[in-house]
Amino acid sequence: MLDICYGPQKISPPLNQRGLSNYLLNGLDEGGIGLAITIMTVLVICLIGAILTSYKRTFTFIAFFAAANLVNSTYLLNSGGHHLMLIVLFFLGFINERETKAGNWSNALNKGAVLAIQIQVCMVYFVSALYKLLGDSWMEGSAIWHSLMLEEYSLPIMNQLIDESNFVFIFMTYFLLAFQLLFPILIWLRATRKWILILGLCIHAFIAIGLGLLDFGLAMIAAYAVFDESICFKLFRNRSC
Repeated sequence: MLDICYGPQKISPPLNQRGLSNYLLNGLDEGGIGLAITIMTVLVICLIGAILTSYKRTFTFIAFFAAANLVNSTYLLNSGGHHLMLIVLFFLGFINERETKAGNWSNALNKGAVLAIQIQVCMVYFVSALYKLLGDSWMEGSAIWHSLMLEEYSLPIMNQLIDESNFVFIFMTYFLLAFQLLFPILIWLRATRKWILILGLCIHAFIAIGLGLLDFGLAMIAAYAVFDESICFKLFRNRSC
């Protein structure tokens, strides 16, 4: 697996770009299994350090650069989940839940970073829904059925369901489209936030298991944490989320 991702003949060809950003974010462009293992080790150490020490922002930013190098080197193998987690990890670098004193710059960074992640999740749904509205298969109600027809995006148990439950998949297609359009609105309303999150968890569990997109499904589920009021309360000592 390491040879496929980071070896000399890795699947994702080198981009051969130049500039500071290339060295910081794509140091594995030409591969290197030893370097990849080193970066993975640094990533794990930094994530542990971000959890256990008071240098949370420093460790998280280093973890972001390490993760970016690993992900960018395998760009042909990535899904939207990889890129979402990179964005979330970047903004997490501005958060330190031990610094929650109202009125100081550190807590302002906390609030700004959480809001940025929340907006990013909403944008994922909004942009995705807009593209779906332009696609014939989504407007016809056959998009999920077509996805499950591909072996890469379905489990064997789904093949039998496809032939027996066409109406169900038509309903699921329109339901998912409506969910993505409404999520950026309903998530900000306290009365509907809990239910839209529960619904989203079910949808992404299906995406992870039913469609085989485990990384994307888990990434979206993990990103939902920024909408949890108990987490916001811990960060800001209030219920303003």
